[in-house]
Amino acid sequence: MSRQLGCLVMAGALMMASAPAYSGDAEAGLALARSWCAQCHVVEASQDRASDVAPPFAQIANDPTKSARGIAVWLADPHPPMPNLNLTQQEIDDLVAYIATLKTD
Repeated sequence: MSRQLGCLVMAGALMMASAPAYSGDAEAGLALARSWCAQCHVVEASQDRASDVAPPFAQIANDPTKSARGIAVWLADPHPPMPNLNLTQQEIDDLVAYIATLKTD
């Protein structure tokens, strides 16, 4: 293996190792979304209504400016008008995992 290729492989491995892992449970995330988020957000296709203020989860999932990390950071420290739900890291990971299932791109 050439020295340059070896450096690229090593850099890629280091980047992957330092990336946060979102190993949430999407089913648990859906359950959380139904109980805590559905009053304001459309959290699944079968939901009839929600607030006009909060974007649907599918829209969040398919917004190219929103990453899993960004969503997790937002959930950890939300800004008004979203209430601070004081979610645990596992709950955040579960919600991020569920939202990821709605991505169509």
